[in-house]
Amino acid sequence: METKISIFVILLILCLTLTNAKYFESCALKACATTNSSKINVHLIAHSHNDLGWLKTAEDYFYGEHNDIQNGGAQYVLDSVLQALTQNEDRRFIQAETLYFWKWWQIQPENKRQIFKNFVDTGKIEMVGGGWSVNDEACVNYQSTINQLTWGLRILNDTLGECGRPKIGWQIGTFGHSREQASIFQQMDYNGIFFTHISDDKRATLNISHNLEFMWTTNDNFEKSNIFTSIMGSPYAPSGFCWDYVQCNSDGINDDPDSFDYNLDKKVDEFAQNIDHYAKYFRTHNILYPMGGDFQYQAAEINYLNIDKLIKGFQNHPVYNQTYNIFYSTPSCYVKEIEQSGVLLEVMKTEDFFPYNDNQHSYWSGLYTSRPALKKLERTSSNILKAAQQINSFAKMRKIINGSKAEENLRSLREAVATVQHHNAITGTQKERVAQDYSRMLRDAIKTNEEGVRNILRKLLKVNESADDVKLPLATCLLTNVSICEHTMKSRSLIVVYNPLARPIDYFLRIPVNNVNYTLTGPEGFVDFDIVRHMQYPIKYPSSSDYELVAAINIPPMGLKVYYLEKVNDKSVAIEPQKVESDPVFLKSGGSTLRFDPITRTHNVTINNRTEKLTQEFLFYRSNNGSADGISSGAYVFRQVAGNPPLNVLDKKYYEVLYIEGKVVQEIIQRVGKYVTQTIRLHSEKANEDSIDYVEFDWMIGPLDNNTVDIKNNVGKEIIAQYSLDGIKNYYFYTDSNGRQMLERKNINISYTDLTKEAFSSNYYPVTSFIALKDYMNNVKWSILTDRTQGGANVKVGYLELMLHRRTLEDDHKGIEEALQEMEFGKYAVTRGSHYITMSYVNDSKVERILALNKLLQPWVLTADATSDDLALDKLQKIIKFQWNGLTINEGKGLPNNINILNFEPWKEDTYLLRLEHILAIGEDKELSEKASVDLKNLFDPFVISSISELTLGANEFIDDKDIEGWNYTIVLEPMEIRTFLITLDQN
Repeated sequence: METKISIFVILLILCLTLTNAKYFESCALKACATTNSSKINVHLIAHSHNDLGWLKTAEDYFYGEHNDIQNGGAQYVLDSVLQALTQNEDRRFIQAETLYFWKWWQIQPENKRQIFKNFVDTGKIEMVGGGWSVNDEACVNYQSTINQLTWGLRILNDTLGECGRPKIGWQIGTFGHSREQASIFQQMDYNGIFFTHISDDKRATLNISHNLEFMWTTNDNFEKSNIFTSIMGSPYAPSGFCWDYVQCNSDGINDDPDSFDYNLDKKVDEFAQNIDHYAKYFRTHNILYPMGGDFQYQAAEINYLNIDKLIKGFQNHPVYNQTYNIFYSTPSCYVKEIEQSGVLLEVMKTEDFFPYNDNQHSYWSGLYTSRPALKKLERTSSNILKAAQQINSFAKMRKIINGSKAEENLRSLREAVATVQHHNAITGTQKERVAQDYSRMLRDAIKTNEEGVRNILRKLLKVNESADDVKLPLATCLLTNVSICEHTMKSRSLIVVYNPLARPIDYFLRIPVNNVNYTLTGPEGFVDFDIVRHMQYPIKYPSSSDYELVAAINIPPMGLKVYYLEKVNDKSVAIEPQKVESDPVFLKSGGSTLRFDPITRTHNVTINNRTEKLTQEFLFYRSNNGSADGISSGAYVFRQVAGNPPLNVLDKKYYEVLYIEGKVVQEIIQRVGKYVTQTIRLHSEKANEDSIDYVEFDWMIGPLDNNTVDIKNNVGKEIIAQYSLDGIKNYYFYTDSNGRQMLERKNINISYTDLTKEAFSSNYYPVTSFIALKDYMNNVKWSILTDRTQGGANVKVGYLELMLHRRTLEDDHKGIEEALQEMEFGKYAVTRGSHYITMSYVNDSKVERILALNKLLQPWVLTADATSDDLALDKLQKIIKFQWNGLTINEGKGLPNNINILNFEPWKEDTYLLRLEHILAIGEDKELSEKASVDLKNLFDPFVISSISELTLGANEFIDDKDIEGWNYTIVLEPMEIRTFLITLDQN
């Protein structure tokens, strides 16, 4: 792909300024080797890259099970390294994955822990990255990235102390690199980022300009956002220099000059040639060589012994000793040398490094969509974790539970969600067995977490201490997407809805029910609802329902409401869909309208006083099976059959349009083809004083079984939704960066006939939250928001497309050795999700920002079987409250729309972690994009903040090392700013 790198300042005379003045006194620099400015200094980095699941599960990899699949046992690495480091004081090592470090640490005797800590304290082992996992950068949301890094950093603080605080981002396994990830590292006070995976053409451009190292401007909203960035050639040792017998089999170095097989001089000569080739792309006399790879150093002495000989070979060589200075090092020592060199570094405002490709026909843009069911489960689990953190905090405040119990309640879900951020997890790039293990891990952690939450809610909702105690057997219905919720199919059920947002939210409660007559009672009394026959799931399960109850409710900020559903009689009351023949259908909500023409399948939509003609179609790409050149579509790679544009899914044999209208519900159901159905809804919601208007396209795709794909020709299918807005011609194309920054995208030339280029997959970008077109001529911005990460593109003028589901019949030869075939319940997966479409003026993004947050942090719905006598409505109303408010600030309106409580969770002892963020960027709204302030003092009335200290974004280091004194507790946030605080609370 042809890439243009935007240079913010070219050849700026700049010494690399490290963000932390104390950095040069840190432990990581205590054991740096002596460099020589007249030589090429070669920093050898001993490391082991240990995936948290890929070909094997994370547990398999830690314990070394199923080595017939891949020989990897992470627990052996640190044992082996410790022993090897004691043999030679010059040796060094770096450790990245906190999950494996923590599992290893827990089973070690105290003397071995102390040995490890001593090596960290003296700089011989450097902890890098610091996250629970080395997270992906394409498919993750920024909130999940911050959470998993925070948890990993806390583990390191608790075990290793100050010397264990990472200052280096070590992202060597991810498939492309995002601007927001770099910004997060910069905000966490890291001094540099190292990575490897960028597209061939971008690397070639940077090679020519000697810019494989630069200062990356990571966020335009901040005055200081630059971070040193180094793009390494490879995460692995050079060919011929990998001596770990477990993972590779390079010839060992024979340094006996009397031996017939003496090869030291040959090896030194080969490595010198490698250095010469590599060094020409860099501006300083320092280059970094990773000497490791996947699960290497399980037999560490073998690697180290040969590297020792290589180093000595250079030191004793009469010629090379004059040119090269080669030694063990760490990334922090390397960054120090770059800074002290005074060499000019360019400051680059490059957008990011997507999509990644490793040849001109192999773009790794399939992983943006692969395994959509897993991606959605991760999003749901992250949402539940956020709500559970808040609920446990409220319980700790009110002494319902103590701090250690609150943390214990959250631990399994924190760690499961953090594990799935791994770059071979959320990406869908793993074997099917491993994917099933990730799903199991998340579901089990949710269930474990529910045990603590139901006990908290039971006590939180009690009318008073003297009220009878009652069990609330609440659980999450994780299968509502397939119309399964066991509790709400009973004659009586309890429904608790918790809102994790810091402002009230309008919400459409949708739960599976029977087609009978019910009453729904909430805190305000009886609640209006409709029971409708919904879009049918294509695979029928015994416990699934054909009907759902829909009620429009409003939930207070960081609060909850309780609803009681009770069957009155067996009378059928459901609204049945009516078939639409040729007349247009109208939807209306608030000031917005939608007119759908069933013949032309077009929509006339009026949102925010704008009326536009919208068209939506479902299409599919035929997956390339690699029969021509061996390059196929698979879990990583998206590649359509050469020269084939997408084909329409529409099948007139199945096509029909249905319409439902009730007191609450207005919706259009379309059956587009045998395996594609969708429901269209128009929404107008209030977010405090702002109206949030949008169209929802609730689609269902699958199953992509053997009758759906082309088994005969071994060709899979990759399903897309393609949208167009009539009249948009001159525009700019944008996608988000991990749900936060908005980045302009540029396509290469699109040609169906030019088979030398991958016209579609090379122009696909990760869409974590939204994709948009801005037409400045007509002053309209059109955005599509997603409920999980998907691949998105703008491959035709005025069109946006998002990839929804994929099944390929061939492996793409990136290591998995399986075709991509996501399964659920032993069947080919059906994926269900929503796109949310809204329009606004080009310089107004508040609607997208607020809506994206609403969909990311949706209410958590828990249900319970209420058929026991103890849970009868009349008894329940006497002993529990049906509404509970966690945030009473601003007369119950919560915080302004531009401020979000990113985290409120129980921390150590009597403290809580509180993160606040400004959700808009500069210029995205006339008023809300300005700096914002919030008074924290009475945020959690009747509890007041009694002490407050500010931390770095990673919550592992105090800013100024002291409490914030003399403040009136008014916190000011600049656009896009996130601030992290450690607080204590006392009752007012």
